[in-house]
Amino acid sequence: MDQLKDYEIINKQLETIINSSLDEIFVTDGNGTVLRVNPTSEALYEIKAKDLIGKNAQELAKDGLYSPSLFPIIKERKEKVSMIQRTRSGKTVHVIGNPVFNSEGNIDIIIFTSRDLTEIRELRDKIERTEHLLESYQEELAELRRFQNKEQEDFISYSPNMRKISKMVEKIAKVDSTVLVTGKSGVGKGVIVSNIHHKSSRKDKPLIHVNCGAIPESLIETELFGYEPGTFTGAKKQGKKGLFEEADGGTLFLDEIGEMPLNLQVKLLKALQENSIQRVGGTKSIDIDVRIIAATNKDLEQMVEEGLFREDLFYRLNVIPIHIPPLRTRQEDISYLMDYFLNKFNSKYNSSTILSLEVENALFNYDWPGNVRELENLMERLVVMSDDQEIQLKDLPRKISNSFKEDSKYFVHLYDICTLKQAQDAVEEQLIKKAYYKYKSSYKVGEVLGINQSTAFRKIQKYLKTESVD
Repeated sequence: MDQLKDYEIINKQLETIINSSLDEIFVTDGNGTVLRVNPTSEALYEIKAKDLIGKNAQELAKDGLYSPSLFPIIKERKEKVSMIQRTRSGKTVHVIGNPVFNSEGNIDIIIFTSRDLTEIRELRDKIERTEHLLESYQEELAELRRFQNKEQEDFISYSPNMRKISKMVEKIAKVDSTVLVTGKSGVGKGVIVSNIHHKSSRKDKPLIHVNCGAIPESLIETELFGYEPGTFTGAKKQGKKGLFEEADGGTLFLDEIGEMPLNLQVKLLKALQENSIQRVGGTKSIDIDVRIIAATNKDLEQMVEEGLFREDLFYRLNVIPIHIPPLRTRQEDISYLMDYFLNKFNSKYNSSTILSLEVENALFNYDWPGNVRELENLMERLVVMSDDQEIQLKDLPRKISNSFKEDSKYFVHLYDICTLKQAQDAVEEQLIKKAYYKYKSSYKVGEVLGINQSTAFRKIQKYLKTESVD
């Protein structure tokens, strides 16, 4: 009896948690039959739970309740799948389908969680309209708005990893400890550094950005530390302040620190330890009040082992490490970044470009080897180069569109209105080509497509225009 009572209490608690979730929770069995939905599902689809439970997820998609359906993809891949859907009521949602397996390795249930992106986008549109109204107000407010948009809102942090980093930034900004930001090229290391500086007590002082890999080795010492008059031929008569002095009271951002020459690393270490520098050709110590933030896309610990980077300098820089993960591992951020950059470049180029659902899903599921920078550059290119208001799959670079086509086995891509016969022919051609490229045999094509071998043979000849069919 006690066990039964405990079970009832746990079940009631679980029911409360599910029903209290602001995100949709939609559960099916391994065959796609709907087992459970929460009140958010009812609001999202504008349909009662009793009219959803017992229905098949695929049939609901065919009836137009939502599109596309994740169920067949999860069924085949047997892994978690994320995608953007549109509902019959016109809402855009980010859906994650997570399969749960039984002891035999078969899918027992699939738990779908969805977040409505429509309200976020509508809120962003309202903010944009408000900003346009504020443009006519005094310049001080306009300057404040530009500062907030540029220095703080650029930090998109919806994924769990980036939310952790966002909280770290808030803490780090309050102290002057040295920070080392690591991550692949294009992940947004500079944005993190900018946020730390502009949230700190040094925000009214300079943030000086130095790319250590972009300055020739022969010049980097004088750029950082400055020089005294007459130090070398061609030097300014009055000498020159270095970037350490220019950043006094503020932050010096040493980007690509792994590129700094070994001989200069000694001088940098001394400056960090003593909070003072000597100009090139000088003997006088100059006190500096500078916060150092370094960044690199290299493995500095490996470089230390190989003798390419000083161990003592590494530990001096690595007081507070921040590692920014690549974009492909934080999929939750992609849709928000797409919206952010689309709005940014629509505003910049006075455009009203939008993305089709196919394009959103293609971008959402792309690996992004160039990370956030690649996404930003692509969005600018699409806004500038598009001839139509809505970006279609054909407008994307081939490596992205082809990747999406290969990965979207259950979707038919139609770029324009066509007759039903044309659509049927297009689907038939895709099926025949995919099957033949995979199996290289008309017998096997007939078997997997459920047609006889002679029919498969004729259609392969028709669509592949080849005589050498097995």
